[in-house]
Amino acid sequence: MRKGHFIALAFLAFFSCSSSASAQNCSRLYLAGSLGAEFLEMQGSGVNTAGGFSNYGRERETNEWFGFALGRESNLGDYQLRLETEARSLYDSHFTLPSFPGPPGPSTFFYRGVMTDRWTAMTNLWIDRPISDNFEVYAGGGIGVSGFKFQQTDNVVSSEKRDEDLAFQFGFGLTCKLLSNVEVDFGYRRVDLGNANTSLFSGTLPAGNLNADLDSDQLALTFRIFQR
Repeated sequence: MRKGHFIALAFLAFFSCSSSASAQNCSRLYLAGSLGAEFLEMQGSGVNTAGGFSNYGRERETNEWFGFALGRESNLGDYQLRLETEARSLYDSHFTLPSFPGPPGPSTFFYRGVMTDRWTAMTNLWIDRPISDNFEVYAGGGIGVSGFKFQQTDNVVSSEKRDEDLAFQFGFGLTCKLLSNVEVDFGYRRVDLGNANTSLFSGTLPAGNLNADLDSDQLALTFRIFQR
């Protein structure tokens, strides 16, 4: 599914849900902007048939991201419910994973590559709990799709793929009310970005595959402006 199709469906689901809610529960629309730090983890696997060995290794990298969301907050007794559609743009990721192990001794070849055009689009559900007049804690999660372009080579075999995969997240945080219609949110997200499964080639000859499971820990600073 293309990013544009997913976002269109997510907005349709959001407004359908909003219009079907009772007037008593519907509260305010909001627009949110976020920026944060990403701690990306990549776990390699698969088989390199050109060299006759299994791929392995783990790579960690720190990146930045920014995003926006459109949502609706509804009152739910002592709690508040936030349903939103969110899109994020994540900075490019440069990575190195071990390739040919070069027995005996350490690896002598490495997959060196880059992931570009990284993004996520999700529909999220958060539950807020006021703890004072100006502070709330919240928790929740979401599901959607992630996309990226994956390129790598160890100077013997290489691969390239543009991929879109199922993604989901859960998280929690603390919200501070700055004004009657403005909030600032400090949050944590654990995001499963899917799997980059690419076919390896030595020249034009198939040479197995390289899998990379992608998980991300993200810190977020978010400002929300509510409809008056």
